[in-house]
Amino acid sequence: MARKKFQGQVVIITGGSRGLGLATAEMFVQGGATVVLTARNESQLTLEAKRLSKNGAQVLGIPADIADLEQAARVVDTTLERFRRVDILVNNAATVWPVDEVVEADPEEWAYGLHVNLVGPFYMAHCVLPTMLEQKSGRIINVSSGLGQLPYAGLSAYSAAKAGLDQFTRVLALELKNTGVTVNALYPGILNTDMQADLRSVDTTESVVDLTMFHEAYEAGKIASPSSAARMIYWLGGPWSKQRNGEFFTSRDQEWLAQVERDVQS
Repeated sequence: MARKKFQGQVVIITGGSRGLGLATAEMFVQGGATVVLTARNESQLTLEAKRLSKNGAQVLGIPADIADLEQAARVVDTTLERFRRVDILVNNAATVWPVDEVVEADPEEWAYGLHVNLVGPFYMAHCVLPTMLEQKSGRIINVSSGLGQLPYAGLSAYSAAKAGLDQFTRVLALELKNTGVTVNALYPGILNTDMQADLRSVDTTESVVDLTMFHEAYEAGKIASPSSAARMIYWLGGPWSKQRNGEFFTSRDQEWLAQVERDVQS
């Protein structure tokens, strides 16, 4: 991978203390970017930001729950106060909970799931867009899921939020046409993350909820590493995607994945 391709650029990554968010941060740090991580787990966030800051990299951890507008705004305001610009926003923070039938789901937990997975990306985009539009450049990358298209019993909050995130991406892309700012979405596939481990730990023996798909994928070794998906996000943030707007990229697109590998290694 060519180093320093993102020198001088500032990247905000939500859900950045673990899994895909952390793997993405590592990629952009290697590429020379200044990286701002945000997550709810302050201790883990501080630890990872300190680790990534070794060897002179600029990495800032800002603990926040992006489901709250004031906290989301604070992340962006702090970034601008410190670094004066935002070039890339990766909307990665997510929760899969509640995993339950609608009739049994906790209403507050269900609503919170929508706030993290859908309202949070809106808050972050709303807060970074004035700066990006003034710069006449910027990338917003929404991490979505095929479960926004595939109905799956027990995952109503997660699936509804991801379906909404997809439509949000399409509408925002129309609004950003010819501004120099773009928005695209990524379906990274099933990744080997704590969220997947949590899903596999759910006991659904007395429910119509069936999580067999996730167990089978894990047992067959068909779940991908977070770093493989991080390379896709790196590509979407780079010069290779400059003309792409309002598009949906998937880990199942082998031709695109081959292009990602060629470009990232160049």
